[in-house]
Amino acid sequence: MTLQDIIPFNQSYHIHIYIWLGIIIFSLILECLAKKVACLWFSLSAILALLIALLHMYFTIQFIAFAVASLILILINELYFKKKE
Repeated sequence: MTLQDIIPFNQSYHIHIYIWLGIIIFSLILECLAKKVACLWFSLSAILALLIALLHMYFTIQFIAFAVASLILILINELYFKKKE
């Protein structure tokens, strides 16, 4: 019995993790360059999607969670800053 028998290698599972890690890194770089808070919310949403990917859930569920979390965080951000001004 090998380790691969115990934990099967699923290439699409690993691709999803790399996709979310790439989005996290890319949006953090954009955040540093653009100095806009919107990219930060995409990073946080991608972290949520990455955690869902680690649970071996379907990519559609990961993407829906990413989209919904991004939308909610951006709306909260916009409402908060509009209220302050």
